[in-house]
Amino acid sequence: MLKLCESILLVLSTVSLMGQMDTDTVRYPGLANDTILLEEVTVSLLPFHETYQEAAGGIHILNVGSLDPKFTFTTTDLINLVPGVHMASGTYNTNRLVIRGVGSRTPYNTNRIRAYLDDIPLTTGDGISTMEDLDLHGIGSIEILKGPSSALYGAGLGGVVRLNSPYPGEEGFITRISGEAGSFHTGRFGITSSYKRDRVALQAGITRSFSEGYRENSQYLRNNAFLNMRYFGDRNTLSLTFALVDLFAEIPSSLNESDFKTQPWAAARNWLGVKGHEKYLKLLGGVKIESRLSDRLHNHLVLFSSFTDPYESRPFNILDDQSTSVGFREYLQYETSSISLNVGAEYFHEWYQWKIHETEAGSAGDLLSDHQETRKYLNTFALFQWKPNTRVIIHGGLNLNILHYSLETVYMSDSTDQTGSYGYKPVLSPRIGISYKHHKRHHLYASAGHGFSAPSLEETLLPEGDINTELKPESGWNLEVGNRGRTLQGRFRYDVTLYAIFLKDLLVTERITEDIFTGANAGKALNTGLELWVQWSLRSSREPQPFNVHAALGYNLANHRFLEFIDDGEDFSKNVLPGIPSQKLNSILTGEVGTLDIKTSYSYTGGQWIDDGNTQRSDGYHLLNLQVSWDHAFSSLPISFEIHGGIRNLLNSRHASMILINAPSFGGRAPRYYYPGLPRRFYLGTTVTFK
Repeated sequence: MLKLCESILLVLSTVSLMGQMDTDTVRYPGLANDTILLEEVTVSLLPFHETYQEAAGGIHILNVGSLDPKFTFTTTDLINLVPGVHMASGTYNTNRLVIRGVGSRTPYNTNRIRAYLDDIPLTTGDGISTMEDLDLHGIGSIEILKGPSSALYGAGLGGVVRLNSPYPGEEGFITRISGEAGSFHTGRFGITSSYKRDRVALQAGITRSFSEGYRENSQYLRNNAFLNMRYFGDRNTLSLTFALVDLFAEIPSSLNESDFKTQPWAAARNWLGVKGHEKYLKLLGGVKIESRLSDRLHNHLVLFSSFTDPYESRPFNILDDQSTSVGFREYLQYETSSISLNVGAEYFHEWYQWKIHETEAGSAGDLLSDHQETRKYLNTFALFQWKPNTRVIIHGGLNLNILHYSLETVYMSDSTDQTGSYGYKPVLSPRIGISYKHHKRHHLYASAGHGFSAPSLEETLLPEGDINTELKPESGWNLEVGNRGRTLQGRFRYDVTLYAIFLKDLLVTERITEDIFTGANAGKALNTGLELWVQWSLRSSREPQPFNVHAALGYNLANHRFLEFIDDGEDFSKNVLPGIPSQKLNSILTGEVGTLDIKTSYSYTGGQWIDDGNTQRSDGYHLLNLQVSWDHAFSSLPISFEIHGGIRNLLNSRHASMILINAPSFGGRAPRYYYPGLPRRFYLGTTVTFK
């Protein structure tokens, strides 16, 4: 039920996310009415004052801030609305984000993608990005830059995801109390408050999300708190971002084909036997100071830090780790009427310690190993934007990235010492793009950019305990061309893109046992595809709307293949890359009658290969969702309320929501490829607003 609610938000999100990418309003501090048309919204991901329409590249904006998120626990449903993006979700806490085919080979998490909350990195020094544990009440919008873009953000081969904190839309105090409940004893409750007056804007909230789960051993409990504050001075602007995550989640793991078809509610036997789970406390914080040094010169300084204390109980051992990071991002921006120039650097330093214990029926036993690791990277960059006339915008950038890791073995039960340090040669990543307004509201764009992702330290460790110094970063070039625009007084909007990504030195995970793996460079690949987004509204945003109909559709067609790929002596050249749906479609139809909204969403995820040899395939699947909501405001009281309910997976489609690529087989057991998706579920919720 609760999950179905997610579906709704997915719908609501889709329409408002996809649709609002260019149709809604956006909040800006200092404006009299605090709203402008979204086609003029500045893209935060880009370092210059550049609107979505003018952006030269595959960028998508999900405007969560104009929504009241309904029963969506994670960012997964929203991100999946974006063409060219696929975020597989095995459970609430097991997700893998793939952008244009990059990142599909990571087993249980998101790699090869850079992620930020405002200007705070959500990507660890090991390249792992976690976004699904942040509550949507603490997110105002999501911006996704697709394809290699290391010139802008360093080591991120697949692209960049930026989560922006919400900004209050109205003056004074506003408090919202929300509660939702649904199938599988799933629910979420929360309270958020905002304040806005003169030079100060503040938004804060706490939420509690929980579920007993559809599958065995899938209980989930998460507490979130967030705070975002902004102060606008005459010459300086101060922004503060803080987030807390307290999570406990059981792990049902994946199933083999037989169990997936006959008992999808079951957990993997070995994980169920030890009540496998993970828990952690995470703290994120950052301060940003923007200073106007002169009319043309501005300085931007960001200081950030994070702390995470995870613990994971697994069938084969217990992982107890801890990480602390600090860093800064500093750049100067010089602007004239036609030229902008940014020069700066970002530095990230992380201390990571992990201990592995024997498992004794799910509890920690004897210590097997104790390691300490230091991870450091430095990005220096120079970026420019040139507007030779009112129709053309050209921008480019160059990034120099330096990576260094060091490992110290504090204890190993077999006396193997893995102490050592290493670094990669500095990587130079350029990017250039152009946007041309060929009609009043239509822009043609093209870009070319380089990207790379370094191996994690775990991938460089050989089974004998040595470090593989020959391993190279995975790298690639992204070429794209597209056109976006709007017509019919803004009632019809579109964005279409063709892309090609050339990848080399592909990193392959080779499993030695269920918990031990190493990495190898295995070849080259070519990812090509088509991305399409369209949105239509019966009435324009300027017209009175007692009745209106909205429709939105996102579609992508992918053809991702190995060019040269040899792994462990087997030649997979010309095969299709596994873990990437052949096509995806998301569509939404919304009808508004007064204060009553009826939304339906339909999505199709195409089939995908699940092994490099293209011998095993997971079928495509269809999902249909329905949501109804009604709101009412009291004319004599500063109170309003909204009631909503819905059904997710209305047709009860059986599907695999996540695939474990090249799942290993140990001890003669069948490989466990499949994470079952959720069946039909229901939800009901309400929100009360006090002003």
